[in-house]
Amino acid sequence: MRLVKQTTLYFKEGNSDKVYEITLCDTGGERYVVNFRYGKRGAQLKEGTKTAIPVALAEAEKIYDALVTEKMNKGYSATEGGPVTPKATMAAVKLEETPIDAAASFSHLPASREKAILRRLHSIVTGAPSGQARNWAASRVIWKAGEYRISEGIPYLIQLYNSGNPMQQYCCAWALARSKQPAAIPALQTIYQHGSTLPSKMAGAGLLLLLEGADKQQHLQSYIQALPEAFKPLVSPEQAKQLQALLHERIAQKQTDYKWATLLYLVSTEQQWLKPLVKNLLQSIALKPSWFKQVRSVYKLAELLNDFELLGMLSCRVEREKEMFAHYLTAKQAAKHDVYVADAGEWIVPGKEFKKADSRIAYSSRTRWYLHRRTLRRLDMLGNTGNADYVKLATAILISYNRASDFQLYHSTYDYTWRNGRYERVETRHPSNAQAIYLHQILSGDHPAIELTTSHKWKMSDKVPAPLTPKNTSGNQPGAGSGGILKKLVNLFGNKKPASDATVPPEAVIEQAVVPNPNGTPFLHLWNAMPQAYIQLLMQAQMDEVHQFAIENLDVHPQRDAIKARLDVQACRQLVFSRFAQPAAFGLSVVIEKYSNTIPDAAIIAALLNSVNEAARDKGMEWANAYKSVLLSDAESILDLLLAPDEKVSNWGKTFLQTAIIDEKVKQVVAGKLVAYMASLPEEGTEAKAISQQTLDNCFALLSQELGGVAVAVVADLLQHKAAVTVLFGLRLLQTPQLAAQPDTLPDTFIHELLTHTHIAVREEALRLLDGMSNEGLLQKQELLLLACLSTLPEVRTKAHAIAGRLAAADAAFGNKAAGMLLPYLLRKETSEGMHMALSHVLCNQLSGFLQQVDKTTALNLLYSNYAPAQTLGAVILEKYTDPEQLTILQIVALGSHENLAVREWCWRLYQQHVPRMRYEKESSIKLLESKWDDTRAFAMQYFKEQFRAEDWSAEALIALADSVKPAIEAYGRELITRFFTLEDGETYLLKLSQHPSEKMQLFATNYLERFAADDLNKIQALSFYFRSVLTRVNKSRVAKNRIYRFLQAEGRKNEEAAKLVATLLSDISATAAIGDKAKCIEILLQLTSLYAISSPLLVKETAMRQAI
Repeated sequence: MRLVKQTTLYFKEGNSDKVYEITLCDTGGERYVVNFRYGKRGAQLKEGTKTAIPVALAEAEKIYDALVTEKMNKGYSATEGGPVTPKATMAAVKLEETPIDAAASFSHLPASREKAILRRLHSIVTGAPSGQARNWAASRVIWKAGEYRISEGIPYLIQLYNSGNPMQQYCCAWALARSKQPAAIPALQTIYQHGSTLPSKMAGAGLLLLLEGADKQQHLQSYIQALPEAFKPLVSPEQAKQLQALLHERIAQKQTDYKWATLLYLVSTEQQWLKPLVKNLLQSIALKPSWFKQVRSVYKLAELLNDFELLGMLSCRVEREKEMFAHYLTAKQAAKHDVYVADAGEWIVPGKEFKKADSRIAYSSRTRWYLHRRTLRRLDMLGNTGNADYVKLATAILISYNRASDFQLYHSTYDYTWRNGRYERVETRHPSNAQAIYLHQILSGDHPAIELTTSHKWKMSDKVPAPLTPKNTSGNQPGAGSGGILKKLVNLFGNKKPASDATVPPEAVIEQAVVPNPNGTPFLHLWNAMPQAYIQLLMQAQMDEVHQFAIENLDVHPQRDAIKARLDVQACRQLVFSRFAQPAAFGLSVVIEKYSNTIPDAAIIAALLNSVNEAARDKGMEWANAYKSVLLSDAESILDLLLAPDEKVSNWGKTFLQTAIIDEKVKQVVAGKLVAYMASLPEEGTEAKAISQQTLDNCFALLSQELGGVAVAVVADLLQHKAAVTVLFGLRLLQTPQLAAQPDTLPDTFIHELLTHTHIAVREEALRLLDGMSNEGLLQKQELLLLACLSTLPEVRTKAHAIAGRLAAADAAFGNKAAGMLLPYLLRKETSEGMHMALSHVLCNQLSGFLQQVDKTTALNLLYSNYAPAQTLGAVILEKYTDPEQLTILQIVALGSHENLAVREWCWRLYQQHVPRMRYEKESSIKLLESKWDDTRAFAMQYFKEQFRAEDWSAEALIALADSVKPAIEAYGRELITRFFTLEDGETYLLKLSQHPSEKMQLFATNYLERFAADDLNKIQALSFYFRSVLTRVNKSRVAKNRIYRFLQAEGRKNEEAAKLVATLLSDISATAAIGDKAKCIEILLQLTSLYAISSPLLVKETAMRQAI
């Protein structure tokens, strides 16, 4: 076994001094085991294993990590003599308390929410009356103290933790962490090191808020060390790509615990480079068992840490994604009653299943809407307390909406209600994005025109009449005036008639609707107190409604001009660059105001040229012509112009750049930035789709010389990119004169990657490079060329075969090597369809002149292969390079039965060309007549008729032909016997042919009876079985029977011995023959008994005479 990794853990407490070693070992064959040793330090350690049989690496690492985590949770330390942090029971953990008398100084505070909560805490701890009408549960009071960050409550929280139940201790840890007071650090450290899992997690996160400097780094390092071994070396900015790949790999693995996801999130709160990876992870993982536990954990930690970005993203995701299963049971009911879970395909008791470590269910409807209400309550709490965090959380939520996945048109649903003695159809009108609860709540939650239904959708309220004139609801035009969202909501269904029971005049309703906050935006004063949030929404939000909200409120804000003035170049560029119309138009207005009397930055001009706003693009072209030197001196701006997606701008830019004078150093920088940009494109995205063929043409027209100097290794990376446009860009780089002119110098690995590329255009370019090489260059890359000849891609094979044929014609050594290397692949199963056919073709044509060295055995192996192309090649080798003298006649005969016509024709030609040899070895050569192919048998019959003379035939050979089981050959044998019959062989023919079981041969044998069996008792005796065989046939062989009866009758009359022999034979036949043959037998027997005194089974009976009375 090979050691892969090892962890040694130590535990020292009192007299206990233990060691625990965990090892992961490779047993070979990609199988691994996890072993452990444990015992007292210095003593002989006991051994064990966690894997009864070797497992795959992923499974082994999961077992390894779980075992390390288990031991660490029990108090083991990874460093010898390091601090031991055993997870004790809650009752065993005691925090150092502060005397309450020193803390009970809230009486001087003015009447407030904080004072009321402190009084309740004091009452719970001391037992004094709280003075409140209702008593709250201790956990609720503690939670409120944490929500409002009441630092004076820390002493109470510590005492309540020491005396509380699990829920109370969890709330105390949460509240202490939320306090953000240094006084809470000792308590939080104790809870983190010795508390149970949930309070410890909260305390650890709280320490990230409170610790500073080296203490914070040490605490952060504890999270990194708790990660699985595969993650630890990758937690650095330089390893971001490797970590991202590992995350994708782990997401695909089925595991029961993904605690490392929570640990990575906690690390990312301090290491910002990690935040995008964690955010992408939390957006992509499924809200399914195992994973959802970590999503919920991160949600609560983000809430604790005021990580509004993650909290807003997860809140929107919970709102957006449907639950795994729905149920409406209480906690007690869920422990007893089952519900149907479609994903599991069975009925499951949720309360019991949730408690399992490998639970098959998660994210129920109750969990989903609990988390949803939790975020809504938090928004309401922050807003009601005038906390600026309301705007931060609301902004994060609004930014998390995506038009591509969240936008829905306004619509109506219909139902029926019983009214006035009949069912009437009732229309329910829903605004756009009715399912986006947070969106409407934040933007227009206080507006009377909409209300939230119990089905978690917004609807239009019937209490507000709709205006008569409908309004365009696209929301794409900025500065639509105050009340834009209001009008959008109430005008959606402008043609709807007012309710029949409405008695309020429209004028009165309109007067009531005129309020200072026309859109009904909750806590608008908080938004106006933080107007920079409007700018953030314009930059990052992806919904038109959000953009309209930001623009409308920013336009009427008293600090509007000051806010615009503070926008720097990067902010203006981001606004103009937006892919949404309203932010782009707003950005244009800002840019025009800022740069109307000054020279704009190159970045601003480039942003205008790439804007989705047509007016902005026109302004960009105007400024580019006016301030050409500014634009052409900035490499980034030139690149933006080259990549402009608008066709009009692209055409203008082509002319603009062709006539411009650009410094060579600037062009070098542009080329480098272009290559970097193309390499950074995602596989799918608007950036990649925006790059057209014309864009690439413009780039190479301007930078052909500079792009030609790109290193081959960089080109190889570009061609392996997942984005198609990047691959095409790399392909164009290959076609630059600098690379295309020196194909011989390109590395083999590089060309091989091109030949196996997924894009056919890249493969075609690689083949062009190969074809353009000199013969000397190809000889240096002959291994690569031969690999191309075996490619699974048809177009690569075909072209490579042509190139190989060209090189073989110029270099015989290569031809011999190519033929020797490619030929064996015809005897193997092909790796892709058409491989055998292609190899056979090239070997039979371009490389046919290099098959002389193929021996007889290989040729026969090809001929008898299961693959037709191999047989074809075998036939070519037989025809051109195989000496017939090396083959036996039987081998040649076997080839006459080959399924390949070309092989059979070769066999025929060989027979024609070697007649003397066929005559000499006639016993073997005539076996060609037994071929399973009709054409071969036809050739053989004609051949032996024409080429064999009488002296070439022997009786045995002719009899063998006549003895064939094939009727045609049997007839052919009889014909040859008749043609080449000789008297000296007559007896042989008679005796041999009489043994044949077929009727035709038995009839044929009767021709020789009278000539070669007459007057010879021994021959008649030898033919006894033949006679019996013919004469016992029922209703068959009548001619043969008559001839035999006539022959036996004649021979029996000649003498007494013959008569006895015939009588014995016919006596047996008469007992079994049909009545006609029986009569013939009796007739002959009567004749013989009348001539000779021989015994006969015949008994002559006198005919009874009857006399008349």
